[in-house]
Amino acid sequence: MAREPGTPIGARVLRRPVARPGRIELTLCAPEGLRTETVTKGDRARWRAARDAEWGDALPSE
Repeated sequence: MAREPGTPIGARVLRRPVARPGRIELTLCAPEGLRTETVTKGDRARWRAARDAEWGDALPSE
């Protein structure tokens, strides 16, 4: 409940990200439901966000 409309988030991290060589696997809760996303080093902006993400953090939409 809020007085002002909030800014929508892309997804929220449900469990600790799993770092593998060259990629990070995230379990996310998004508006469309649960999903698993793999972020590779090729996508620099999302890589940095995923690398620093912790449980409960909001990730920007793609």
